[in-house]
Amino acid sequence: MKSMTGHGRGESRSPSWAVVVECHSVNRKSLEVVVHGDRTPQMPEQQMREAVHRRLSRGRVQINVGLQKLSVGAGSRIDREAAEAFAHEARALKGFLNLAGELTLAEVLAAPGVCRIAEDGGGEVEDLVLKALESSLDALEAARAAEGLALKEILKSQAGGLHSILSQIAAQAPEIVSSHRSLLLQRIAQAAIPLETDNPRLLAEIALFAERSDITEEIDRARIHASRLQQKLEDTQPVGRTLEFLVQELGREFNTIASKSQSAAVTALVIEAKTGLDRIREQIANIE
Repeated sequence: MKSMTGHGRGESRSPSWAVVVECHSVNRKSLEVVVHGDRTPQMPEQQMREAVHRRLSRGRVQINVGLQKLSVGAGSRIDREAAEAFAHEARALKGFLNLAGELTLAEVLAAPGVCRIAEDGGGEVEDLVLKALESSLDALEAARAAEGLALKEILKSQAGGLHSILSQIAAQAPEIVSSHRSLLLQRIAQAAIPLETDNPRLLAEIALFAERSDITEEIDRARIHASRLQQKLEDTQPVGRTLEFLVQELGREFNTIASKSQSAAVTALVIEAKTGLDRIREQIANIE
């Protein structure tokens, strides 16, 4: 089980280029890939997106690409107009900020848009970017796995709490009909209605209430869902959507239990369970 949040960084270089790729991911219902950074005709954006899709299934992944030109080779050309504009703005800014020092050629060449890759020489950059991306994704997946492990321990504890609450509700269930019967007899006595405790109409009313307030099936289904939730926490495949479904079904079962039981004690336990479900829902929103 993995989280959808994490960060990874990868680097690669050649005699001509240094490439840094950073990947940041946060939670999303599906997989969304966004590429930021230096734009060149040779930036392999489609291949980068495909690489992410091969390794991740959910989350918003932002890829930041940094290119640094180390030397000017035959496969590159210098945009003199861009270099002149950068140098002019840099000197003006240096004067405005009253900074010392001279602008170097290396700094001008490293400025975005100054050193452009020729159309037939971009294969080197593509390879370096994809290599750095793979390293970045390795680190990202490791971070997501580590956070997923921590989330798993939290969710296991919370799922265990649901089992405990269901056991308490099951213990209260036999008292529901008995309490209703006592309440009916008390109201009949207060109203001074001559009615024996074995009166067929009274027994029919109690039997009907017992049928309508039977929460055994709901307890059993809730226990199955809670157990399956615990089992899914051990999966190595993406389980976020399955966990969301199980939490939704648990909420439905607890709502039905509360509406059928008409017991203050059971209602209090259901409220406690739904509070726990809210905490679980918040956690699984970050699970892949």
